[in-house]
Amino acid sequence: MKQFLIFSVIVLGSIAGFAQGIKKITDPLTPCGSRVEVDAMPGIYTDHNNTKYGFALKGTPAEKAAMMKNLIAVEKLEEASRKDFKLTGCVARVSFNRQGSSSYSKNVYANYGYSMSVYAFACNVSQNASKIVDEYRTTFRVDFNPSIMPGGVHAVGTGEFNVKNGNPLYQIPVEAKMGPNFEKDKSNNPSRISQYISEATLMVARSDNYKDFHGDFLKLNNGNGYVEHWEMGGRYDNHGPNSYQWVDRRYFLTKPGVPLLIPVSRKQYLLDMLEYFEIEKANFEYDNAERIKSIGNNTADYAKRNLAALEADKLAYPKIYEAKKAKVNDLLAKQKPEWLEKPAVVDQDKLLKDANKILDALGRFYDQEGEYKCALYVLNPAYFVSNNGQSAKPLFMEVQFRYEITKDYGYSSRLFNNWEQHFDINALRKMLE
Repeated sequence: MKQFLIFSVIVLGSIAGFAQGIKKITDPLTPCGSRVEVDAMPGIYTDHNNTKYGFALKGTPAEKAAMMKNLIAVEKLEEASRKDFKLTGCVARVSFNRQGSSSYSKNVYANYGYSMSVYAFACNVSQNASKIVDEYRTTFRVDFNPSIMPGGVHAVGTGEFNVKNGNPLYQIPVEAKMGPNFEKDKSNNPSRISQYISEATLMVARSDNYKDFHGDFLKLNNGNGYVEHWEMGGRYDNHGPNSYQWVDRRYFLTKPGVPLLIPVSRKQYLLDMLEYFEIEKANFEYDNAERIKSIGNNTADYAKRNLAALEADKLAYPKIYEAKKAKVNDLLAKQKPEWLEKPAVVDQDKLLKDANKILDALGRFYDQEGEYKCALYVLNPAYFVSNNGQSAKPLFMEVQFRYEITKDYGYSSRLFNNWEQHFDINALRKMLE
């Protein structure tokens, strides 16, 4: 967990740059003898003009002007929520950042955000004086036009398989054919299945509510309510007065009445799989040939075994490829329209690597999600429209508040409780109009 916190601080610093003035905040060095004492000390707040690392919003003059206007509006809303609140026990520092751009199908929007990082006061036992900790665990963020799938997790994990059980494991790209144009095609013309989103992939790092993942999915997809990921403390544990919880809360703010994602039909899934089979075939042949080439004239026993396995895969794969195509084409030709138009809920056992067992599961659909059963979605074209030259325009927002509940340090929960009661989140929604 500590590595994650250090990483967060480094990332914020690297994104920011150093264009704005930086105001150094020194340790209060107030005499203290306990955590309770430092938690009650007057807090320090600095706006975006005095960030810890400085920042630079990259973009065209029009983009920068629009981003600054929106980010300052968020900053003012947060400050207004604390007009009757006394900040204690911490340093709260605001920064702005531009994280690049988000591609929603072929529509590209600027991805930028507001962040308030909160650093606790601690009592240095050797000096008996208050210090500011180096790492923050409480943060409030508003991310404009965020990534739907952080980390690019694919909903359909078809690119990892053994042609024969026990033979080499192939881990091939599913987005495009490998070769000199791979990176270009991956960005500009990715496969349709690589753009699928599932409830599970949407919930990555956003919710650990395994008892109602579907309910949390609907909250994000429709922009109603919030979801939480319990980083420490256990969502379903019994929490006493001395227990500790660290909770990450998320909201999606969206335009009313239009979901972000819509289901993939069985027909569309089958058609998209036909496209993918050609990518898989090309990438298997590419990877298989590269592995054989790498063995070269090596006559060691292990090299001979690997070469024999690779040659066997080369002979066996075409039969699997043809069988998959035939199975999908047969379903498309023989199934009734009402069956084909139902949502695609498919086998998604990512532990399943054997190509023949994957073939056996192909075309098997279910009525609802469950263990190893995955409902598939794509971006809703009615929501993700062209920016009409206004790339910094807010299309939707992700709001995050990560906070701590602990007996000794109350600054985090006090700040969060005040935010929950007094922050005007509806004013953020109006920015989407």
